[in-house]
Amino acid sequence: MKQVKNIKIFGLILCLMGTVSCSDLLDQEPLSITHPNAFWVSQANAEQAVAGAYGLFKSALLTQSNFMYWGEWPGMTFMNSRSWIVNYIEGSGNYDLAYRGDSRNWKNFFRAANWAFTIEQYIEGMSVDFFDSESEKNRLLGEAAFIRSITYFYMARIWGDVPIVEQSIESSDQLVTPDGYIVRNPRVDELQVLDYALAAADKSISLLDYSSPGASGWAITANKASAEALKAHITLWYASRDNENADMIQQSIAATTSVINNSGARLIDYVSEGEDGFNAMCMGQSATGLFELNVNSSMDESFSVTTSDGSHTGLTLNFPVFSSINRNRSPFMDPDFYGNEMMAGDSDRANDVRKDLFFFEYGTNDDSYLQKYSHASQDPSSESAYALFSESNILIFRLADMYLLRAEANARLGNSGPAVADLNMIRSQANVPNYMGATDRASLMKAIFDERAIEFVGEAQSGYDRVRMDYFDGVPWASPTRNNKEGYFWPVHPNIISTNPDIVQTEYWRGKL
Repeated sequence: MKQVKNIKIFGLILCLMGTVSCSDLLDQEPLSITHPNAFWVSQANAEQAVAGAYGLFKSALLTQSNFMYWGEWPGMTFMNSRSWIVNYIEGSGNYDLAYRGDSRNWKNFFRAANWAFTIEQYIEGMSVDFFDSESEKNRLLGEAAFIRSITYFYMARIWGDVPIVEQSIESSDQLVTPDGYIVRNPRVDELQVLDYALAAADKSISLLDYSSPGASGWAITANKASAEALKAHITLWYASRDNENADMIQQSIAATTSVINNSGARLIDYVSEGEDGFNAMCMGQSATGLFELNVNSSMDESFSVTTSDGSHTGLTLNFPVFSSINRNRSPFMDPDFYGNEMMAGDSDRANDVRKDLFFFEYGTNDDSYLQKYSHASQDPSSESAYALFSESNILIFRLADMYLLRAEANARLGNSGPAVADLNMIRSQANVPNYMGATDRASLMKAIFDERAIEFVGEAQSGYDRVRMDYFDGVPWASPTRNNKEGYFWPVHPNIISTNPDIVQTEYWRGKL
């Protein structure tokens, strides 16, 4: 039996803290350090703690491949998964997934957020003398604040209203009031959650410095540009949820512009760089990355490539990555899905080089599939050509995202010139001619959504894009009636509600679980 490398998420964490039951608070497991006064005495220990926070955030996204279920499949842009579980979403918009209870449970996010908050509290109380420099102390504080911010932002995009825990949960005693009552945290209005995430992002920006491609930790740990990219997303989402809040739109423009001008990142020119540029982007820490989840066997942060529909490789790859064609779970580029129809119907896309780079034999047969997660290395302990470890990073933010977010922000303000310029910047990298269509808001938003659907296919963006842009063409189950009841958000797991009655189910999902 071959040796399997596992993502090193919990090994370090378990060395740092214990676990206490906390179902009455948020159905999460709070984090506890046995001897905090003995632990928070060195930069090395603080570094380990921050690494653990990244690991917990990574676990929240990768458990059962939830990042795909939340952000990709609801978009229905290109991939028909053919998985019977994913068909709950694609077929009828039912987010009550069989064998995927964690897709409705926010506990893994709260673990990450609470640990990040705990790190901030302790590091702030540590003497600068414990660190190589004050800037190193600030860096670790900034990274912890980044993780707290991005964790709450994901929860806001997935569930809308969620509880905010502004307390480091280190003991079960904290879950009981002095009078003996169970502490209960209700869901907080979505805009308050976004305010909280935004404040943490601003804190992160103030503490972090810019990095540059090739630097240690580039893109797999947060720097100032990573935090600005996060702020750009938070503020534009906020604007979309708050009657086109003009101040938030301007903040998004400022954040994206700062990333574009100061990050040191550059766009991948798919025309001139071709497969080499594509492979570098997907394997990670490339010149275009801003923040991504590291998947690297040489760092013991990889996993076996399998056909399981609990894995994003199983949900996106097919033969010849695997030894045979898997028509039960692995996807194909469905010609009836929005993105394929759009690509086929738009003459500008005829020579779009991303067709051949992003997809295996796009449009030639029913088994065409996404290639962004196909990068792999051979398991040295096995002679099988199909015993592989994944080497494809999970791309969260990259530079093309900033151009298209800025284009969207300007389109919202009626600034068609800058919006089209940024849109054309991305199109030019893929051999797509300049946009010559109408420049009213609705037309531009569609053009930007289309570009994002192609550019970020498989990166779990389109589901969120549809909500933020209020663009549901090609999603037959996303009716106005459902959307008015916020049915685009995921339901809260019933177990959370049963243990914390202060948690109220999202309106659309009441009586449906």
